[in-house]
Amino acid sequence: MIIRKQPVISWLLDRNSVLDENKLGVPMVDNKVHFEYLANGMGVLTDVRKSNPAWGLPELIMPSFEKVMEKSAKSFFTIDHQLFQEFYNNNVCGILLSKDCGTIVYGFGKDTLYVWLFRQDRGESKLNMYFYVESAEDNTRKIFTWPTLTDDDQLFAGDKEGRKEMYATLANKLMIFLAVKKYVKVETIVVPTGTITKIDDTVHGYKVKEKIKNESGQEVIIMDSRWFRKIVNDNDIFVRGFFRLQNKKNEMGEWYKELIFVDSFIRHGYHRNATIENEK
Repeated sequence: MIIRKQPVISWLLDRNSVLDENKLGVPMVDNKVHFEYLANGMGVLTDVRKSNPAWGLPELIMPSFEKVMEKSAKSFFTIDHQLFQEFYNNNVCGILLSKDCGTIVYGFGKDTLYVWLFRQDRGESKLNMYFYVESAEDNTRKIFTWPTLTDDDQLFAGDKEGRKEMYATLANKLMIFLAVKKYVKVETIVVPTGTITKIDDTVHGYKVKEKIKNESGQEVIIMDSRWFRKIVNDNDIFVRGFFRLQNKKNEMGEWYKELIFVDSFIRHGYHRNATIENEK
């Protein structure tokens, strides 16, 4: 996988970078209402950028991290509103690189998650989706966006009914991703610009080998998890691991929650760690 230079990332991380409307902006769609809505979303992001938020480095999710997200999702549903509040109080924002949908820029207001989705095309970053999600105390959410945006064939491909699920899917992905970062002991691998990092990742017996080449012009963080980076021989009875939120006390005697992975076990067999190596 090659992480290429993206105008939107350069613009967000470099305070001196000037917005080049030819390389960064809104797609030229026929529907004027959709164009104006996305242009307004771009304006909102421009105003956010002026406040100089701490975006942090772009982050890329590896398969082992996605498995943790998938298996721990239910543990976070009951504290969804609490997470919204915590992320707002901690000024959480960032840039998430997603293989399946594009580059996701996100940030929090009071009980609100703001999302901008950019697609890359021939060296250009275009805003294809802008929406925000409000959280209520009963852990329900409301999504606010232009109702016909996903009907626009110039912006989206595929089944139109399936497109409407993209808002909830993206919101869930971001909230679970951030919750895992907060509550799970994860591993981060920084890929320097101009280098290649080889990932040898094993997820419950499924072998993933991938080379990450960073041509983005800045460092990129790879999100990984050692919980799933094991080769498992489970020829006999295999009990799968599971997650739970565990109450713990810190050194100050204050209670906090940490997501605990209760490891799987087998009566006979072995666990062997996979490896990660860097090459320049």
